[in-house]
Amino acid sequence: MDLLAQPLAFGSLSLEAAKSLGPKDVILQVEEVQTPIGFLGLPREIRDQIYCIIFLADGNMYPSRERAGIAEYLGLLRINHLVYSEVVEILYGRNTFQIRCIPTRETPTLLNLLCSQRRDGFRQTPKGTIVDYSTVCLARHALKRLHIPSHNISFERLKHLFSLLKHFPNLEDLQVVYSGVSWMKDMDVVFHCRLLRDRCPWIRHFVLLRRISYAEAEDISWMVREKPYSSWSIDKPDKSKHMWRNQSGVLRQAAVVKAPQNLLE
Repeated sequence: MDLLAQPLAFGSLSLEAAKSLGPKDVILQVEEVQTPIGFLGLPREIRDQIYCIIFLADGNMYPSRERAGIAEYLGLLRINHLVYSEVVEILYGRNTFQIRCIPTRETPTLLNLLCSQRRDGFRQTPKGTIVDYSTVCLARHALKRLHIPSHNISFERLKHLFSLLKHFPNLEDLQVVYSGVSWMKDMDVVFHCRLLRDRCPWIRHFVLLRRISYAEAEDISWMVREKPYSSWSIDKPDKSKHMWRNQSGVLRQAAVVKAPQNLLE
């Protein structure tokens, strides 16, 4: 290489080469430039911490962008497929979503939104291209915890929600609170909970609560887990003690737990 033909970095010359330089040669001192680290250049652990600060709720998350407090950050999901897949793991995988009626709508729509449009896998777009939505719509695969309280949810609506849960293969924790009123028959609710658990054995933690007041409910989860199944009814003489009797005459007391309706209708 001709040393006189180009600028030289000061730190790259040997002592002999430096002595051979003429008076017209220019010595440049070049410092290594550090390339700025972008968001995706951060370690995954740090990116997850940022996602947690933005997308993790202190309590149950209400399925509304504005009321959940994450509306201004949802643009992150549109950056690219990598960020989208990382965000849904935090947003849907670590929060407990609460399904209830929205005052301006008649029915809850979160489950329909997450699963009904893209659960068919490959689908042809209007332009003729075929997209495997199972690789880009990941929310239904990430949802793990769901709370269905009794807020204005009828028995028919409850059955409809149950029919959608089979499309959430990683759902682990499910809590259902139903209204203990005359038109909501206890064993009808229990039967459909049993049916759901049989169809979705991956739901490991299934809690069934019968609301008895604005802030309390009876825990009758054992009716969903028992084998063989039996029919239970409230024991009238000991109703105040929350006793239940099955067709064999066996008595069991339901624990009373807190189930506050924190959100206004």
